[in-house]
Amino acid sequence: MRSEASLLDTARRLARAEQEADQAALEDLLASDYLGHDPAGRPQDRAGLIRALTGGSVRVTQLRQSQLAARVVGDVGLVTGVNALEGEELSIRFDFRLRFLDVYAWRDERWQLTASQSTYLP
Repeated sequence: MRSEASLLDTARRLARAEQEADQAALEDLLASDYLGHDPAGRPQDRAGLIRALTGGSVRVTQLRQSQLAARVVGDVGLVTGVNALEGEELSIRFDFRLRFLDVYAWRDERWQLTASQSTYLP
């Protein structure tokens, strides 16, 4: 159903998939044309993001979401919030917070992430 509640549920499922390195869920939730930018401004595509999360170069041990808000405009869904992440990237520990804006599209009777932008928080 195209609702704010279903959109927020999808955002939570995506966070779980990232933390659990669940490749099948990531492939379902990330649109084939996904394009994002990480907090350092580097572009990300679907294949690269899935590879990083499931291939072992990035391991998310904690991902806590807060301040989640959703808005649905036709077939587009916008989710904003804060992610607190802990884990390792290439064996280097990380622990930071991000404010994010995710753009979802309603396709094939489900929400899929099509674009994402995040910014480091102090």
